[in-house]
Amino acid sequence: MRFVDTNVFIYVLVKSPRTVYETSRVILKRIENGEEALVTLAVLQEVVDWLEYNRRKNEVETFVKAVNSYIALQKLPNTWNDFLEAPKDVEEYSIDFVDALTVRAMRGMGVDEIYSTDTDFDRVKGLRRVFE
Repeated sequence: MRFVDTNVFIYVLVKSPRTVYETSRVILKRIENGEEALVTLAVLQEVVDWLEYNRRKNEVETFVKAVNSYIALQKLPNTWNDFLEAPKDVEEYSIDFVDALTVRAMRGMGVDEIYSTDTDFDRVKGLRRVFE
């Protein structure tokens, strides 16, 4: 099982750059077809924030419904303990707060692979970034 990072969803929404969009689309299609994966509400909130910031509020409901339709995609809440512990990962790995929440959720679920183009994850020990 792999975690799905924010950028996978955003590349599909913007349909660019072409090769990255195509890979992201394939990843989401596999999940739509039953490949088990997971995402946190913090990551989904980042996508919603991006839509709103880019004046695409009218697409939020469609996005949420699309994500909900992915039965094989586990949607995990972030725990308060993750919020309390995330700053340690921010400092240790020089990553942003939501990435640290992602790391905490992945570790909590025993997941060590993430679909992402974010090279910051390459600094996290025991985690493997995958984008194919």
